[in-house]
Amino acid sequence: MRASLASSGVEMSRRDDGASDDPLTQMVIAPSIKFFRDSQMLVRRCAKPDKKEFKKITLATATGFLIMGFIGFFVKLIFIPLNNIIVGSL
Repeated sequence: MRASLASSGVEMSRRDDGASDDPLTQMVIAPSIKFFRDSQMLVRRCAKPDKKEFKKITLATATGFLIMGFIGFFVKLIFIPLNNIIVGSL
């Protein structure tokens, strides 16, 4: 019966565009598929950096790490004696 309805062109419960009225599909699966397709398109369009650009990015990243490390070191260096003075006076 169902096959004869489908072959005769009677509308079935599934829509032609592949979308579903299921809330799980609308809220989780469909956005995940769209994100995956957009991510693939982005990766295909991106170009690898050349050697000069890669060295520049590496140098900037290493400089940032060193600066942040020194800031953390000096903050810790200052606050250890302050903490000892505060805790020692209690």
